[in-house]
Amino acid sequence: MLKDLYEVIDELSDPPDEWGKPYFSQEQYYEPIELSKENFNPLESESSGKKVCCVDGGNNKIFESPSDSVHLIRVYFNLFQGERRIKNVEPTTALLISRFEGEKVRSELRTITGSIPFARTDFFLTKEELEEKGPVSAAHTVRKYLEWETLQYAVEEYLEEGDILVKDGVLQTTVESEREYAEDAYGTVEENHIALVGIAKTSSLMTTQNYPLISSVQAMARDSDKNMWYYHPIARNDHPDHKGEMYIVKFHPSSGYAFRTEFYRKLDVDVEKVLGELAFQSKDPIFLGYPYGLVDADKRARVTDEEIDYLKNMCENRMKESFRDKINSCNAHDKLSNI
Repeated sequence: MLKDLYEVIDELSDPPDEWGKPYFSQEQYYEPIELSKENFNPLESESSGKKVCCVDGGNNKIFESPSDSVHLIRVYFNLFQGERRIKNVEPTTALLISRFEGEKVRSELRTITGSIPFARTDFFLTKEELEEKGPVSAAHTVRKYLEWETLQYAVEEYLEEGDILVKDGVLQTTVESEREYAEDAYGTVEENHIALVGIAKTSSLMTTQNYPLISSVQAMARDSDKNMWYYHPIARNDHPDHKGEMYIVKFHPSSGYAFRTEFYRKLDVDVEKVLGELAFQSKDPIFLGYPYGLVDADKRARVTDEEIDYLKNMCENRMKESFRDKINSCNAHDKLSNI
């Protein structure tokens, strides 16, 4: 079996003869730029003394049935100045109870810990707002809304002009209702002149040669004289729901990773200084080449399976038979996986 797998790895390791251009499915909004070694720029790691705030969120399912669901949601932001954490912020943790109400899904947020003042605790979600029809997919949608609100709250309460705000993921929305949250946050960022950056842990962007875009850029970089760099431009972006100017960045010379990194395109900021600050944060061996503020935000916002299992076990003896019947209609696969 291993020999067969080795052959597959060899087959999939062959790069294309030409890199082509970045590919975007919504071609009407993007003008891709031919990949070129001329677009590599050197990057210097340096702390400017500005505050860096990183925002992330997590959710995990506690109970699910076809008619309702219960999730645990957590959102968090941190504040660093150079290598020093300047404030310990308590993550905000809440239960999200979602159930059908007519054709919509009503989700009720019940905060358990934390002090972020969310504008809404009741959400009436249409099928356009849900990845899958039904209450179980509501948590992902609501969590995105709460992340935008957390981002806005962090700016209003803790950041000053010239500080840096980092969002996990790209600066793009997918549905009308999320756009409203994002626009409120963007307005606060503009008003306070905060450098807003989105960094995606993963990227599915491809080239016109059907090769991963980030892999293409990394391969080109190995033939250059730069071992820590940012690559730009990638495309001219005119998408109304995608407010990010796209870069690909390698934040540490010894890292095997480069990340799709986006700057809020309506603000004029010193890109090299901001990237240098994030590179300064990317020296921790726990994930070399990834800003530590995002490592910390991911860890503190994550809702682990162990946490969910504990809550399930603690509720086991409190369940009424009617509730147990509901969740048993969806959990046989999980039961088999644990055997």
